[in-house]
Amino acid sequence: MSKLVLGLLLFATQLSGPGSTLPQVLQPEFKAAGPAGPMKAGQTGEVTVSFNLLKGFAINHKPPISLKLTKVSGVTLAKTDFATPTEDPKSKDEYYVDLPSIKVPVTATKAGKYDIPGKLTYFFCSKTDGFCSRQVLDVKIPVVVQ
Repeated sequence: MSKLVLGLLLFATQLSGPGSTLPQVLQPEFKAAGPAGPMKAGQTGEVTVSFNLLKGFAINHKPPISLKLTKVSGVTLAKTDFATPTEDPKSKDEYYVDLPSIKVPVTATKAGKYDIPGKLTYFFCSKTDGFCSRQVLDVKIPVVVQ
């Protein structure tokens, strides 16, 4: 009995020990622009969220990549929940061939720097070992308004 308990403890330690966290396989990039260049106060601009994927991994298109934003003072968001398309015409399986981007319409009442917090959720698989998981990433969308 004590060997069984010791074995279970060793197993649990390996799962929860240092270095046991999953790698962050999807890195978001943010680019903000207004209708004619930099974002201007009082005008609606757009933040494009694009993604870089760690080599050796694939991102599922079902369920899609989702972004849930939290409203901040001084910034108006037309909506706070976004998702990528669940279909990829180039795909022959459940993974995106080309990662889509998310467009976030933003209006700031006055000039300044804003950080819009949010949660990015996606499902990925390792191409080498077939391991799949869900990741939730805290993000802050930087917005500079003139």
